[in-house]
Amino acid sequence: MIFIVRQVIQTFALLFPKGKYRTQAIWLAAIATIVPLTQLFVIRIFSHMITKHTQEPLSKTIVNFVLFFGLFGLTHLATYWQKTYRVKVFNDAISSNADRKSKLTESWEWALAFETNNLLHTFAQMLVLAGYFIFVSWQVGVVNLVLVMGTLQFVKMMFHRQIAAQEGFALAQKKNKPFTAADKVGARIRSAEIGILIANAGFIVSLAALLVFSYLGQIAAADCVMLFLGFRMQNNNLGQTSGSLMRFARAKALSEAPKKYKGIKPDNDDEEMI
Repeated sequence: MIFIVRQVIQTFALLFPKGKYRTQAIWLAAIATIVPLTQLFVIRIFSHMITKHTQEPLSKTIVNFVLFFGLFGLTHLATYWQKTYRVKVFNDAISSNADRKSKLTESWEWALAFETNNLLHTFAQMLVLAGYFIFVSWQVGVVNLVLVMGTLQFVKMMFHRQIAAQEGFALAQKKNKPFTAADKVGARIRSAEIGILIANAGFIVSLAALLVFSYLGQIAAADCVMLFLGFRMQNNNLGQTSGSLMRFARAKALSEAPKKYKGIKPDNDDEEMI
C-alpha cells in the first residue's frame, strides 16, 4: 500500500508543479472525497425518516426532509462541477510543462493526470469511509478495514506485475518486436479484474459480518441500510482502484518511454486513456 501511495504522490508532484495548479488539483480531489461521505449522511437521514417517521415530531421530520433533498442536490452539482472543471486544471498544468517533447507524450500525460487524480481521491474516500464505518459500528468497521487492507495488498501485487509488463511492452517496441494490442490490453484487463474479484470477495465477507451483528441487535436497522450501501460504495472504490492502477501503470510507462528508450514513440492502439 505504501508503495502505491508513494508512486501516485510522486507522479502528482511531477504533473502539478507547486503553486496554483497543485492547489487546484488538491481541492478537486478533496471535493471528490467529501461527496460520498455526504451521500452516506443523506442515506442515513433517509433511512431514519423511513424507520422512525412515526416516532419523531413533525418539525424534525420537516428539517430532515429539507436536509435530505438539499444535500442530495448539492452532492450531484458538486460532482458535475468537479468532473468538468478538472479538465481546465489538467490542461493548464500540462501546458505549463516546458520539457514536453511531443504531442504523443502529452496525450499520455493527460491519461496519467486523470488516473493520478482518480487514485488520490479514491484513496482518501476509502480512508474517510473506513473511519465513518468504525464510528457507526466499530465491530463491523474493523472487519471492513481489515478486508480493505488485505484487498489492497493483492492489488499492489498486480500493480507491481503490471508495471513490469508495461515496461516490457515499451522495450519490445524499441527493439521492433512489439506485442499485439490484444496482448497489451489483455494483460492490463486481467490484472484489473483479478483485483476486482478480490474486492468482491471482501464485500461478501463484509455483508456477512453486517448481517451477524444486525441479528445480534448491535446495529440499528437504519444504520444497517446505510452500512450496506456504504460497503457497496467502498467495494466500487476498490474495483475502480484496481482498474485505475493498471491504467496508471500503462500511462506512466508510456509517458516515460521516450526518456528511457531513445527513439521510441508511445503507441496509441489502446485508447482508453480517460
